[in-house]
Amino acid sequence: MAESRQAGLQAAKETGRSAEPAIQLGEQGARETAAASAAAASAAQRSGSAVAECAQEITTAWTRYAEEVMRHTSEASRSLMRARTFNEMLEIQAKLLRDNMRAFLDQSVKIAESASRMAKRPLEALTEAGADRSS
Repeated sequence: MAESRQAGLQAAKETGRSAEPAIQLGEQGARETAAASAAAASAAQRSGSAVAECAQEITTAWTRYAEEVMRHTSEASRSLMRARTFNEMLEIQAKLLRDNMRAFLDQSVKIAESASRMAKRPLEALTEAGADRSS
């Protein structure tokens, strides 16, 4: 009986030793999973703040456009009140159209650039997180 108990203890020790590499692999996997989760959370946070920043830029561009249109319209209204001929009125309206179109195009470029960055930044953040994880 003592021999079987001794054999059982010996078998348990050997089983424990053979399980150690599996336990170490499990612990390493848990550490890697935790690191990957932290990197993904960080990337998501950077991505979200980047999108919010771009949305703010787009809002600012539209606000500037609206302000410029109101300013141009106000100036054109004052000029129309002073116009003495039909040709002067046509020139004022042409200038208003030209100024508003220029303002629209200027702000459209800014909006397009911001929208492009907005589309790229989440992907860049995820790429960075993947690079951080593999380092």
